[in-house]
Amino acid sequence: VEYFTPCYLFDEGSEIEWMPCGTKLSCSYPGIKFASAPDTYFDNRVQILEMDGTFDNIAEMVYVESYLSSTSTNYYGELSRAMIQLQDAPGSDNGTGLMQTLAAFAIRELYVKKNAAEQLKDLDEAVKEKILQK
Repeated sequence: VEYFTPCYLFDEGSEIEWMPCGTKLSCSYPGIKFASAPDTYFDNRVQILEMDGTFDNIAEMVYVESYLSSTSTNYYGELSRAMIQLQDAPGSDNGTGLMQTLAAFAIRELYVKKNAAEQLKDLDEAVKEKILQK
């Protein structure tokens, strides 16, 4: 997809499985597991991001956010803040909420980039027209 940058954990293109230390996150046994890896889907290269488990304290998402890259957020903490704001919604404390929030940010970023490209195209055409008028 044009203008889309996939989210990944730790290192782009690497295969990672991560279970954060129990002292860093409040979560029920067996904990929270994250995974990130490149893959192929319908002959296209993709980046997979997975989360299994549930946050007991969604505010601790900020710790995990520090290890995610290309989240399409505008600032550090925006992902955690969005999940905290929706903490009463079903799935907000698990992988469903995380993926929905990441998808929302990715859609916003795609819109902003596509809109900027269209504005640049319009500006280029206006400049060319102005030059031709001289």
